[in-house]
Amino acid sequence: MSQPGSIITILALGLFVSGTLALGGCREEEDETLPAASTSQNKETGNSGRNEWLEVTNTETPLDFIARVTGAPAAQITPRLDRATALYQESPRMIANRSVQLWQEIREKQEEIDIIDLLDDLAPENGSARTGSLTAVVQNYRVLRSQGADHTAAVTTATQAAQ
Repeated sequence: MSQPGSIITILALGLFVSGTLALGGCREEEDETLPAASTSQNKETGNSGRNEWLEVTNTETPLDFIARVTGAPAAQITPRLDRATALYQESPRMIANRSVQLWQEIREKQEEIDIIDLLDDLAPENGSARTGSLTAVVQNYRVLRSQGADHTAAVTTATQAAQ
């Protein structure tokens, strides 16, 4: 029979490793290794083929990136990107990447969603400042959707969990 101390040690080690891996995903440098599933660079507005990614070395601004990939007007994106930047820990570039990536994933599932609406969902006007990580919110959203939650329930739960 196993000793309770060794089981606790194993569980603690597992939690430590999981936590370390999760925190590692928060660093932008490491996010560079995780662009979307494909690196296709089809530049058609609103239909980028597969997920595009705004690299650190790109000269395009996060605002222009979102506008180009989604076809949404920059004037409508600006206040939402500013709100998300105030709300989440990531840089505007990573917020743009995660938002566009999620927008593309939702559309690939034949669900129409406007990027403006998605940005409003991810960074509501009544959100408090620096609540957490958008990357964690997006991952939580994906898990909830895979478990059968609809968009509204998943985004509400995911954003509330980040606060």
